[in-house]
Amino acid sequence: MAGIGFNLEKILEGDTYIDSVKAHFYSTIIAAGPWLLSILTLFALSMFTPRNIDLYELSFFRTAIIYIYAFSLIIVGFLQLTVTRYAADKLYTRENESFVPAFAASAALVLVVQSAVVFAFLKLAGVGETAGWLIGMNYIVISMIWLVMIFLTALRDYRAISIAYATGSIIAVAGSLGLGSAYGVTGYFAGYLVGHLVIVVLLSARIYIEFPSTQPFDPGVYAYLGKHKTLLLVGFFYNLAIWIDKIVFWLSPHSVAIAPFLRSFPAYESASFFAYLTVVPALSIFLVRVETDFYRKYRRYYNTILARGSYADIVQARREMGESLRRSAGVVVKYQGLISLAAITFAPEIAALFNMPWMNLPIFRVVVLGAFLQTLLLIILTIGLYFDFQGLALAISAVFLATNGVFTFLT
Repeated sequence: MAGIGFNLEKILEGDTYIDSVKAHFYSTIIAAGPWLLSILTLFALSMFTPRNIDLYELSFFRTAIIYIYAFSLIIVGFLQLTVTRYAADKLYTRENESFVPAFAASAALVLVVQSAVVFAFLKLAGVGETAGWLIGMNYIVISMIWLVMIFLTALRDYRAISIAYATGSIIAVAGSLGLGSAYGVTGYFAGYLVGHLVIVVLLSARIYIEFPSTQPFDPGVYAYLGKHKTLLLVGFFYNLAIWIDKIVFWLSPHSVAIAPFLRSFPAYESASFFAYLTVVPALSIFLVRVETDFYRKYRRYYNTILARGSYADIVQARREMGESLRRSAGVVVKYQGLISLAAITFAPEIAALFNMPWMNLPIFRVVVLGAFLQTLLLIILTIGLYFDFQGLALAISAVFLATNGVFTFLT
C-alpha cells in the first residue's frame, strides 16, 4: 500500500528545491489530510465567525466537530488495518478488479454501523432536531473520509487527491461562513457538511476511475474481518489511545459542559491540536522516503527467499533491509527532532501567531514532545505490521492506550 509514495518519490528525482517542496506538500496532504485540514478549517471558522453566532454557539460547533472526528476515527479504527491488509493482498496478487468491490463492501459496513451510532446518540443527546441531524450527517461523512484514506495510498494521481481536499476545505469554510451568516450555527454545520461531502465524492470517484471493475461488491471483506481479530483490536486500541487523553480531560470535573454528552476542555484541546501540527513533516518524510525505500529492501528480501536464493544472498538482503530502516528512521528522528525542539523553544512566538492563551504554553510544549514520540511509535508499529508481528503490534497499541489513559488521569 506504499504505492503512491513511489510516484511522489519521482518528483524528487528533479533534485531541485521546488521539486522537494512539491513532493512533501503532496505527501503531507495524503498522509494527514483530514485532521490537518480540520484543524485549519476550525481555526478559520473561529477567526471569522459571523456576528449572529455567539460564543456559546461557536463552542458548541467546535466541540461537536471534535467529537465527530474523535469517535468516528475510533470506530472506523476497528476496520482500518484489516481492510488495509485485505486491499493490499488483492493488489499483491494482481486482483486489481477486487479493489473497488472491497471499497464498496467496506463503505456499506461503515454506513450501517455509523448510522446506528448516530441514531443512538441523537436519542440520548437531546440536541435540537435540525442541528442533531446535521451533526449526524457530518459524523457519517467524516467516517467515510477515514475509510477513503485507507484506499488512497494505492492511487497514483496525487494531484487529484490534493485538489479534492483543497476544494472540499474551501467549500467547507466558505459554505459555513455564508450559511452561518444566514442561519446561525445550523448554517455552520450545513456548510461544513457540504464541503466534506465534496471531499468524499471526489476521492471516491478517483478510486473508481483508477481501479475500474465490473464487480460491484465484495462480501469477502466481511469473512476476512472475522479471521483477523487481532488486527481489529490493534486498530481500535491505537486510535482510542490517540484520543484517550482528551476523553479523560472531558470527563474531568474541571471540564466545561457544552450540552448533554458534549464536554470540552479548551485549554488542553487547543494546545494539543496546534502541537500535533508540528509532526506533519515526520509523516511526510515517512511516506516519501522511509516507507518507499524500506519497502524496496523488504520486497527484495522476501523475493530472495521465495526464489530460493543462496544463504549469502538472503543475509545480504536482510542486512540491506536493516540498514535502510536504521537510515530512514535516523532521518525522521533528526529532522522531526529539530522541528519539535524549535516548536518548544519558540512556543511564545507560536502562541502569539495563533492567538493561543499564554497559560496553554506548558501544555503545548509537553504535547509537542508527546506527538514527536507518538510519531516514532507509529513508525515502529507500521514496520512491525510489515513483518506481520501482530502480537507485538497488539501489545504496543494496548500499552499505549493503557499508559496514556492512566498517566493522563494520575497527572
